[in-house]
Amino acid sequence: MKHDLHIHIVDDDASVRESLKALVRAAGYNVTCYASGKSLIDHVGTVSGCVILDLRLADMDGLVVQRTLIQEQVDADVIIMSAYGDIAHAVEAMRLGAVDFVEKPFDPETLIDRLATLEKASDDATRLQRDARQRAALIDTLTPREKQVLSGIVDGQANKEVASALGISARTVETHRVHIMQKLQANSLAHLVRIWMEATPHHEQAIDAG
Repeated sequence: MKHDLHIHIVDDDASVRESLKALVRAAGYNVTCYASGKSLIDHVGTVSGCVILDLRLADMDGLVVQRTLIQEQVDADVIIMSAYGDIAHAVEAMRLGAVDFVEKPFDPETLIDRLATLEKASDDATRLQRDARQRAALIDTLTPREKQVLSGIVDGQANKEVASALGISARTVETHRVHIMQKLQANSLAHLVRIWMEATPHHEQAIDAG
């Protein structure tokens, strides 16, 4: 089974690097290997997906590599490899945002399981981002007045309160509310609020546009 997640392996030990590459490729992942931290940094513009990073590299500390990835805003999750006794460094890497760490010698099945978990989390995040954009696009179809009414509704205001705040009648608010429900494809007030929440953080821009 082929996977979309691209794996970047950084380890100065050729035997570890090659065994990892064989393992990860056999599991269906695309793999790029680097023999040093500098080599990864030199190609940082092409890095995305997941970086499996050894903490103890010959040319630089793995934490330095990780900080560089952060500074360059690289869109990749980091899994740290550490030998026994490097736990303090591994903890520091986790504080910097590493998603996991594995101790050497590592169990192959455990590593593959962690990659699968990471890929699922990435897919879920992508789906949520897509849903948020779709919700925001629906909100953007509202008129400026409808956006104002929606803002009042999600703040928990009754129709009369929204009407008073906007200087319009409660009947007009109800009419806007019906149109909002139709445009956002909401089947209840709870559903309407959920659509608004799922559009975060996009919804604020949509409302402010009115």
